Amino acid sequence: MLKILRDKKTAKKVWIGLAIIIIPAFTLWGFGSSSRNREDSAPAGKIFGKNVSALDYKNAYSATRTAAILQFGDNLPQVEKYLNLEGQAWERLILLHEAARRKITVDDKKVIETIQNAPYFQRNSVFDNRTYQEILRYVFRLQPRAFEEQFRQNLILAKLYTQITESAKVEDAQVREEWLKTNEELSIAYLAGLFSDFAKKIKPSDKQIAEYYEKNKDNFREPQEINLEYVSTESEKDLQKLRELIDLKTPLDQLAQEFKLTKKETGFFKQFAPPTALKIPPETLNSVLALKEHIPAPLVKIDQGYYVFALKEKKPGRLPELKDLKDRIKEIITREESAKIAQEKINACVEKLKTIPFNQLIKTNLDGLITGQTKPFKSTDQIDKLGAGQLFWDNAKKLKIDAVSPVFSDAKGYYIIQLKAIKPVDEEKFNKDKKDLTEKLLENKKNEIFVKFLEEIKKKALDKK
Repeated sequence: MLKILRDKKTAKKVWIGLAIIIIPAFTLWGFGSSSRNREDSAPAGKIFGKNVSALDYKNAYSATRTAAILQFGDNLPQVEKYLNLEGQAWERLILLHEAARRKITVDDKKVIETIQNAPYFQRNSVFDNRTYQEILRYVFRLQPRAFEEQFRQNLILAKLYTQITESAKVEDAQVREEWLKTNEELSIAYLAGLFSDFAKKIKPSDKQIAEYYEKNKDNFREPQEINLEYVSTESEKDLQKLRELIDLKTPLDQLAQEFKLTKKETGFFKQFAPPTALKIPPETLNSVLALKEHIPAPLVKIDQGYYVFALKEKKPGRLPELKDLKDRIKEIITREESAKIAQEKINACVEKLKTIPFNQLIKTNLDGLITGQTKPFKSTDQIDKLGAGQLFWDNAKKLKIDAVSPVFSDAKGYYIIQLKAIKPVDEEKFNKDKKDLTEKLLENKKNEIFVKFLEEIKKKALDKK
């Protein structure tokens, strides 16, 4: 069985199959507030004004990690550093509290039945206890009782998810509208003022560049640079004592000596761009900047380690000299001036359209604007000279045949379009796609409802009043 689990193709099927048993809400859990591991005797935190024991928190954390194994399988080691399992554990506790308030329960019979019917715990279509024990031992590293209790909670959360999202529905008109977005083909005539066409003629002078620099100095001012010192450990043995010394504002040097930890430095970095490899949480960085040099910020868990950061030194922000910004300012002026010219010329065309039709206007001297007519295109297609079709499809979809759009723009230019034709859609294909698309849209709608519910209940749970 273990050889089968180690096979990547088979393993992927196992993870996906097992994940189906768990509620979709697991994939919705975002990045809640991080937590600290505590001694078992101390509360881990509070929700709804009541203490959560360290043991309950650890059990919730274990369950979220099991869910991560189900979702990511062999890829978990690569993605785990991007997951906030601590935050997810708190969300799990909050949801279980709500389920208990609603008196949602799952009996032993349902738990046993669901586990025994899971195909990945079976051999020859029959539940196999040895397979079950091996997966729990070598994949989840859990005792059966612990896994079964997590499983019961998952089924309870599945019931909660169903209750919260039972009002979700999708109308046929919504399904068709969504389908048309990726299947209906339109053709347009267009008038475009592309910035790049006018940029070629713009040559900012040294005087213009200097004046721009003087007027916009604040936009070029660089933030202060800071250098942090820090220590880290993966051991949980002395965390309580370490926290106590941090609360006493013990300098980082003394902490390093006390716990025989190696002090390191980040090196100077701009205040709002800390080294990505360390993944310093924003709240930790804010705490560091609020303290004096060498005074440690609160202990923070990052991946599998515990870190203590302190400010070592600062370099004040500075304004680069004009000579260092000349090329950058030249590009900015060129972009702004070319956009201004394109807008003026396209607005002039709007005025002309009040007296002559679009098909005549595009035949006149347009002084740098370009025109053309597209082949039928979908929203997902690329349009020659214009780029991604989505913006043009969306604006054309609002029009009737031969109607002309208002001016619209993107990062490359200003545009006016005329809808020329709508290609009839393949109704047979729509009917074939309809069922799957309806299910997808319904699932998306449920997820939206549940995410909103989760955010609201988290606020209540963390309200200190």
